[in-house]
Amino acid sequence: MLSIINGEAPDFDDYNDAVRYCRDLGIITPGNPVQFANPYTGEIITRILNSSFSDGINQDLAQTSWYLRPRRRPGYGQTAERLCRVYRRHSESWLERFQYKEAGHQLLLMAFLQRILNGGGRIEREMAIGNGRTDLAVFWQDQVFPIELKMHHDRWSEPDGLQQLARYMDKLGQKQGYLILFEKKTSEELPWETRIRRELHEVDGKEVILLGM
Repeated sequence: MLSIINGEAPDFDDYNDAVRYCRDLGIITPGNPVQFANPYTGEIITRILNSSFSDGINQDLAQTSWYLRPRRRPGYGQTAERLCRVYRRHSESWLERFQYKEAGHQLLLMAFLQRILNGGGRIEREMAIGNGRTDLAVFWQDQVFPIELKMHHDRWSEPDGLQQLARYMDKLGQKQGYLILFEKKTSEELPWETRIRRELHEVDGKEVILLGM
């Protein structure tokens, strides 16, 4: 793990070579799907990868108090509005840093959440590496917020994401969750005025708030 963090890992000819290397180091588990060996490894690597963006988020946007309603409960509308603002302003320059662009979308959002939680809550991650989705559970006091991060590859991405999130909500025992659907196209191909959308869906008796970006 330290060799990767310090930039000393060898160049890989293909994805399978990289996977074997990480398995040999004990970073990921044997077999498929590819997963981190333990939550601590996933947390450390995630924070290292998104630290430069997390540290660079404007403090005005990172104030936890901005996102709380009365009784210190998080408000979805305020959080979504500021997330869209941060994503629209910074995502394209941020994603240029990554060879694997899909990971960059998810790392950016996790950096944003880490900053606004600021010790008042915590994030638990379930990352199935290589399948284009990440499950997050945000814990704040007595509240749990299931969040699914997914890339918008084709017409199946949205319905698949809704069903995947519903199953994750069952696991957490929650009736409301959030699907963040990231567009792969650039703002030149798909303007921001079109790609940013908020929708309410009902899936298996559960309420899902979809945010397309």
